[in-house]
Amino acid sequence: MIYTLENNIAVLKVDTYACEIASFRRKDKDIEYMWNGDPKYWSGRNPTLFPHVSSPKDKILNFKGQDYKVNNHGFCRKSEFEFVEQGEDFLHFRLSANEETLKEYPYQFELNVVYKLTENRVDINYEIVNKEDGNLYFGFGQHPPFNCPLVSDKQFSDYWIEFEKEDVEGGKLPLSYELFEKYPTYVVKDPKSRIYTLSDGENKVRMYTDEKYKLFAIWTPHAPFVCLEPWVNTLDYDDGSTPFEKKNVEVLEKGEKYLISYGFEII
Repeated sequence: MIYTLENNIAVLKVDTYACEIASFRRKDKDIEYMWNGDPKYWSGRNPTLFPHVSSPKDKILNFKGQDYKVNNHGFCRKSEFEFVEQGEDFLHFRLSANEETLKEYPYQFELNVVYKLTENRVDINYEIVNKEDGNLYFGFGQHPPFNCPLVSDKQFSDYWIEFEKEDVEGGKLPLSYELFEKYPTYVVKDPKSRIYTLSDGENKVRMYTDEKYKLFAIWTPHAPFVCLEPWVNTLDYDDGSTPFEKKNVEVLEKGEKYLISYGFEII
């Protein structure tokens, strides 16, 4: 089901399926900023990556001493979230451990997601709650795709990504499909930047990230969109044997909560 937030500047639509943004538009511009999930290129929209980012090549992870078959980037992208509450400027959704999640991840958890719309900016706040009688181990990241080009008289190569700091040469990464032939996923490790801007010089998407995000990935499957992906951590593609609890993952003790957020504005 689609829920809508609207103010005098922008309209945001969020789907309970995968808790994904279905649309984000300004009222003064005829531009859809979010990718629509066309399966010709990629059926995803903007999934939350939990309880892991990426996956080993054999799609097997070992939890609590037992092997589990998993999906790439976890199960949130294929989960129906519970609608909790709507206010004047926010939407609250929740996913809790259930029969389906336990098939891939034998942990009791609660994931709360709150979208807040302020003028032309959306902030997404996440709360992970450990419901285990012991530690909770997990990975986390984001995968939002933005239309690129944003307008019909531009092409993909007219765009670039501006970094707040010089994490790339000159603080600016020109986009081209050739770049992603060389680097299928372009990853910046331990970025100093917390702000990233996708731009054609006139139309922009500016992303703001939490300090907990230790990687920044950029991806496109040679398609009319580009994903700007802040990740907390990621799995080693070639390592399917190390127990998940010993990988580069976050750890929550019993009853603890993990808070993280990011957001972006459409300009």
